[in-house]
Amino acid sequence: MGEHPLRRLLSSILRGSRDPAKYELAYTHRGAPGDTARMKVGEIEHVGKGWFLLSDGETQIPFHRILYVRDEERQVTLWEKRKKSP
Repeated sequence: MGEHPLRRLLSSILRGSRDPAKYELAYTHRGAPGDTARMKVGEIEHVGKGWFLLSDGETQIPFHRILYVRDEERQVTLWEKRKKSP
């Protein structure tokens, strides 16, 4: 089995030449308005196999909670969670 496309994307943004703070990531977060939290990819400290760790060194978020990754500068969605069929 190959590398998760989301892991590849986040690693590429974090190691690339562009500013990771220009990329927005949204994820499911119960209790947040609309059960969705938004953050900048630059807040990620480490990308694991199926999760990422925030720069606080404690908060770990699994990939299945990620809703999208968006390039805010170009206004382009780079990755989006598949919608369930009705």
